[in-house]
Amino acid sequence: MINLIKNNDKFYKYIKYFILGIILLFLLFLIFKLRIIRELLNLILISFIFYYILKPVHKFLKSKGINNKVSALMLIIFSIIFVTLVITSIIPSIFKETTGMNNSIKNIENILDGFYKHIKFLKNNKTMYILLDKISAKFNSAMLEIGTKFLEYILNLGSNLLDFAVIPIICYYFLSDEKFIKRNIFRIFPIKIKKIAENIAKDIDKILEKYIISQIFLCALIGIVTFLILIMLKIEFPIVLSLFNAFFNIVPYFGPIIGAIPAVFIAFIKSPKSALWTLILLYLLQQIEGNIICPKVTGESIDMHPLTVILLLTIGGKLSGFVGMILAIPVGVIIKVIYEDLNYYLF
Repeated sequence: MINLIKNNDKFYKYIKYFILGIILLFLLFLIFKLRIIRELLNLILISFIFYYILKPVHKFLKSKGINNKVSALMLIIFSIIFVTLVITSIIPSIFKETTGMNNSIKNIENILDGFYKHIKFLKNNKTMYILLDKISAKFNSAMLEIGTKFLEYILNLGSNLLDFAVIPIICYYFLSDEKFIKRNIFRIFPIKIKKIAENIAKDIDKILEKYIISQIFLCALIGIVTFLILIMLKIEFPIVLSLFNAFFNIVPYFGPIIGAIPAVFIAFIKSPKSALWTLILLYLLQQIEGNIICPKVTGESIDMHPLTVILLLTIGGKLSGFVGMILAIPVGVIIKVIYEDLNYYLF
């Protein structure tokens, strides 16, 4: 009789795990198929990033005796004011620069077309001829796509304002009700593994906090120094180009190369000498950031082998494009922490 009860318990346990698996698969299906679910997850993700940025300051304010909810509210209000001031001061300059970039893009196209015409006499070298033809076509289509997407983003900005307004609210509850949210999440875990799950979650929380803050710091540093370099060399559109370089710096290895290309092209319109100096200084900046500053800021805790990083970036790019490449490293870091903690606690 006892054995029968035990067997029934095991049977019900397997049924429960099977149902949970089906639910998870269904949720993944909804995430990939339903736009509203993807948009909701994007809002939560952005709120999560702001939460990790504000979290150290929130801890500091609480240590000074300020109430948990009051300190969270203060931070959210300050963040809204700060972001509003930044947007209102930078957006007009960005608009001004992007409208002037049309002429520069045309100049780049003319340079490429001129170069293309000069090498047309190499008709015997069909490989070179076809390659340059493909490069010219790809560049033209890429410039058109970037311009179209930018205009679409600007036009959709008004309709997305309501969504952006939700982010501070979500972020506020992440800060003020952190313990309550975590306590309710861990209720779904069985008692036997609840403590292990809590410890793993703490480690993931520490690593993500360090990773996100370090990446924000590094991107800001790259953006500021790139801006100063472009101003020093008197290159046009320094704000847009420095923001572009800072944004792509999030992606390891490939990002800094992609981020520097527009600045070098724009500098080339001024003169080949300016392009060369831009290339040299941006290369030195990336080397200093990648080999000296980055290891000290991020530390060994999120260090991964270059091959692992490249594989993660490839997988992320295949699954979800550029967004997937951005998320690939933090997801990889989380998997690494879970693997190391499970080895420590279970084996």
